[in-house]
Amino acid sequence: MKRTLFIFLVAAVLGGLLSSCQQSEYPGFKKTETGLYYQFNTDVDDTLFPQLGDFVEIDMIYGTGDSVLFDSKKLPQAMQLPIVESVYAGDIYEGLSMMNAGDSATFICNTDSVFMKLFRFKEVPPELDSVENIYFYIKMNDIMSSDEMNAKKQAEMQRMAEEEAGMRAAYLAENYPNAEPTESGLYFISMAKGSGSKPVAGDKVKVHYTGMFLDGNKFDSSVDRGEPFEFTLGQGQVIRGWDEGIAMMRKGGKAVMVIPSDLGYGPQGNRGIPPSSTLVFEVELIDIIKE
Repeated sequence: MKRTLFIFLVAAVLGGLLSSCQQSEYPGFKKTETGLYYQFNTDVDDTLFPQLGDFVEIDMIYGTGDSVLFDSKKLPQAMQLPIVESVYAGDIYEGLSMMNAGDSATFICNTDSVFMKLFRFKEVPPELDSVENIYFYIKMNDIMSSDEMNAKKQAEMQRMAEEEAGMRAAYLAENYPNAEPTESGLYFISMAKGSGSKPVAGDKVKVHYTGMFLDGNKFDSSVDRGEPFEFTLGQGQVIRGWDEGIAMMRKGGKAVMVIPSDLGYGPQGNRGIPPSSTLVFEVELIDIIKE
């Protein structure tokens, strides 16, 4: 319900601005000396503003007035930004410096300046060529010093690591109760031994694989594509768990690799891979090609 209300409010703010912002002025908005238009939707009575070097945790939506281009709620983690010097006069960093924790506000920024100065695009996206302004809706959730930010990150990473370890232990207990980790923490379960020698660093290997999360949901599969995956072993071309696990196989061998996130995509995750995710791979070593 809160999510629905948040989107409704933003849509109403942005949509309502579209007609009014065709004029030379913006009713309901105030203007800073540098030219930033702003309107506070929620204004907390406080004097704790973010300073240079601080970090802020925010909800941010920006759009063109009739469409949303970005919504931080779709990110896997809360959006956190360092407070830095304004990139240009009247930019969104000036807006952030005006806010207290608990405030929400709408800011109007020139489209060219947003994309070419703030986002450092070489040019404005063609579909936005005729758009004069970008509207930012921001809710300030927290303001933290650098030390407070680091402590919060460490606590969150610890929480996620403990949660991951618990989920991994439950998965192994149910599916591979006799599996033992290697020194690095990789779980390698041989399903078919294969024959011949094992590949070594520098060898090109050809494998089929299916990657899954601990809940069994598949996220990638060379088997489904019908095309084996090739890479050079031991060169960092794949995640660490793969380099280690494939080196334990022989041609024709099949195995299941349960790979903790610190041997995979880490606490930051990757495209389609959530942060701190243990991954399960069913792999078959099809060929070893000596270079």
